[in-house]
Amino acid sequence: MFQLTQSQKSAYYEKGFTTLPSVLDAAEVTHQRDIFDRLFTPPADGSKPPFYDLTGNDPDAPMDAGAVPQLLHPSHHVPELSQSQAWQAALDIAEQLLEMGSRTRAELIVRDHMIVKPPHATGATPWHQDEAYWDEDKHYQELSVWFALQETSESMGCMQFVPHSHRGDVLPHHCWKHDPKIIALEVDEGAMDKRQASPCPLPAGGATVHHARALHYTSGNRTDTPRRALIFTVGTPPTDLAVPRDFYWNRKERDYKQEIIDRKPS
Repeated sequence: MFQLTQSQKSAYYEKGFTTLPSVLDAAEVTHQRDIFDRLFTPPADGSKPPFYDLTGNDPDAPMDAGAVPQLLHPSHHVPELSQSQAWQAALDIAEQLLEMGSRTRAELIVRDHMIVKPPHATGATPWHQDEAYWDEDKHYQELSVWFALQETSESMGCMQFVPHSHRGDVLPHHCWKHDPKIIALEVDEGAMDKRQASPCPLPAGGATVHHARALHYTSGNRTDTPRRALIFTVGTPPTDLAVPRDFYWNRKERDYKQEIIDRKPS
């Protein structure tokens, strides 16, 4: 079992995120990179790939230098991923940080995805809170574990967070570039102070862990190496809110977005 230190736990509760310099061993990093590169290779037969541009408004358009290729549910394509060291470590971390009560590990819900920033890609993942993507009538207790599959510097697009931003409510968001056909969300201008941003560079096999309401961002990749990120969002089953919130930004083109989000292997 991967064991967090008390200082790592304290940082998560206090700031809304924590940095883990060493989680995956070298063999697991190599294994995950092999899976990653295979899944992000366009099909040789010209069929539709399982990934899409997170910040684009046409899932079938060719990827350009500003694209942020994302693949949801890689475990649907590679089922053994759910038995991997990375998956199990994410569950270990969640068990130590979430309020489990009488819940067991088997009751935790895991959502996995991968994001690549190709060499010299300009595409950024805009500032947002993960919970802004979710249902407005549910209460969530979730966190995300972001694994670096290579040494990841600020110039490559490491995770950046605003400390303590998890303590408030979900802030107003809008579709990236105010285009309702773009999946990516961005927090509204003026809702946060970007000067407080804290970059979190990592060695290969390291991870960041962040609360679902922690504001975060990654830049484009200004290096010669692809930036591969393997992410697990882990939480307890959501519960109903007595009074739903107003996530008006999620009502625009909801059916279109759901079709993309639910894309699965044929």
